[in-house]
Amino acid sequence: MTIFNKKKPTPMAAPKKQRTFEGVVLADNLYKDNKGRVGYWRYFRPNRTFKTFPAGDVHLANKIAEHNNLSRDQMPKKTNSTINGTLAAYVDEFILQRETQNPNLKESNSWRNRRYSLAQFGRQIVRPLVQLKRVEIMHWWDVLTPHQQKARHAEFRRFFNWLMGRDLLPAMQYNPFTLADDRPRFYESATPKRASVRFDMSGFWKIYNAAGTLGYEGLQIAMGISLTTFMRETDILTLKLSDDLEDDLLKKVIGKSMAQVGEAKAARLQWNIRDYDLLRNLINRARLAAIKNHGCPYVISHTPQRKLIGKTKDHICQVTPRTLITMMKKSRDLAGYAGMENPPTFHTVRSLANSLAKDAEESKEAIQKNNAHRSVDTQLIYQEGHELPFEDAPIQFTAEQIGGDFK
Repeated sequence: MTIFNKKKPTPMAAPKKQRTFEGVVLADNLYKDNKGRVGYWRYFRPNRTFKTFPAGDVHLANKIAEHNNLSRDQMPKKTNSTINGTLAAYVDEFILQRETQNPNLKESNSWRNRRYSLAQFGRQIVRPLVQLKRVEIMHWWDVLTPHQQKARHAEFRRFFNWLMGRDLLPAMQYNPFTLADDRPRFYESATPKRASVRFDMSGFWKIYNAAGTLGYEGLQIAMGISLTTFMRETDILTLKLSDDLEDDLLKKVIGKSMAQVGEAKAARLQWNIRDYDLLRNLINRARLAAIKNHGCPYVISHTPQRKLIGKTKDHICQVTPRTLITMMKKSRDLAGYAGMENPPTFHTVRSLANSLAKDAEESKEAIQKNNAHRSVDTQLIYQEGHELPFEDAPIQFTAEQIGGDFK
């Protein structure tokens, strides 16, 4: 009797389920925004992370995803050797030359962003330089957002001038990023006009009071400091009670200014809280909150549910930018802004401060100084061995102007 071993049939792999949006099949690696925002999409990158990007409709999102899919298919395998003859090799050389000629660039956040964009461009355009044509760069340019185009244009014009000066682009007659009107050139796409939500002091107090209902006193204090000082979120969150408060003076070296012109020439502002009632009330509340929040050294503090420290915080009650965004979103939703396409953000508070100053007919120079926008002729000159002075922020609001006192 012959016994046959019956092999179980190998199960067939289930066909890949198509993802669709409003009846349109989504391109490979393209996904809807996980936060449900209209006009935003996610692209799954080769490093297994998602990149969120704006696109007006599903067809444009598909076009962007398909372009990225083509780029990743053409992307060469990483090796330890230089990729001679392609953009990647010359991007590195150009970056090195720029940083050698101007060492201060390395300290600039703007330059770090531009350097990353150049490196990314070099990886995506893999055709040898001798064959590279304007149309191929145009395809890459057209899928960038208006913001990305604006951020890249000047540095890419400089990079292509550098390439053409070395006769590395024989297939091109001129720089595709030229500003000359008598030659075909790349234009920046028009930024789509976003419907703005009117935000005034009434809206401010709605969100402020909602934050109090949710127990977010740290957000209330941060909103108040932003309104009364014009400070940005990053500067407010790094304020320390011991380091930045000296007697009755609140002092701050403005972070964005320092990133742009270096510490020696950065804007240095100070506020006398003895004379500024609104700011004094906020600082007094911050001091009491710090005691309650386990002796947190930061002006903005909050006791979280999970008491952790890590790379983004050095005290369990320190408020990080991500935490502030979460607090702001929950507070504005409670205040009635949920579901709006362009709801107010924390930065909107700073814009409101500027509006109040204009309504109060503050001078252009005073508003400029409070915003830490400094002209060349007023920049401080660094003198080694001397402490750099702080300048008084000229604008102070009253409780009557804003409709409250932050007590």
